[in-house]
Amino acid sequence: MTISRGVRALVVVLVAGGMFIDAGATQAARFDAPAAAPLVTSPAHSTSRPPIKGDLIPFGHRRKRETALYSRRHYGVARWRLIHRRVIVLHFTGGSSYSSAWNTFATDTPDLGELPGVCAHFIVGQRGTIHKLVPVSIRCRHTIGLNYTAIGVEMVQATGAGSHWADQQILHRRPQIRSALRLVKWLKVRFHIRRHNVIGHAMANASPFFKDLEGWRNTHTDWLRRDVKVFRHRLARMS
Repeated sequence: MTISRGVRALVVVLVAGGMFIDAGATQAARFDAPAAAPLVTSPAHSTSRPPIKGDLIPFGHRRKRETALYSRRHYGVARWRLIHRRVIVLHFTGGSSYSSAWNTFATDTPDLGELPGVCAHFIVGQRGTIHKLVPVSIRCRHTIGLNYTAIGVEMVQATGAGSHWADQQILHRRPQIRSALRLVKWLKVRFHIRRHNVIGHAMANASPFFKDLEGWRNTHTDWLRRDVKVFRHRLARMS
């Protein structure tokens, strides 16, 4: 592609000003500029947006740059925007409080020796409050191999006797599971995500969308396949 003199000048100005440009697959260093394409909106549908409480973690320029670099290493393109949302990954926090999970995600400390820190787009509390931590237009590091295309939904729950036990606590906690189902149903319809692409973290390595150029694999066992089947069944029964 031929770039005009005027466009070259604009790129120089933007880079000098501290903004990073994702100019396409042939560029050596590709970072998303903040003024990228607007969010994709979905047509009107019968599934209403559940009540969601905004409680955003810090996700400024530095963390976006870290996310872009992580994406280049693991997915081949330096990008921090979440553009094509094809998967919803279910998690539980491993702790008993929303605040501890929020603080963990907000800290932005290295995980497995790399930045950015882990995070999720939503956390559903045990009393049913849905908290939005990161806009769904931004990539969150919550599932190896899928962060480039997945929305992460956490549920507050301690691991206790094991992953199946923890999944069952959530499935039987009415305020929490009702909110989680409403949230996932809304996201599924909004972004045209198929029900079989609503998966648990434990199922991520088997996803057709899984890829990791560094050869990393998930070792988490939160939301086992048998428990996700129950979640999907309830999802299908919702009107």
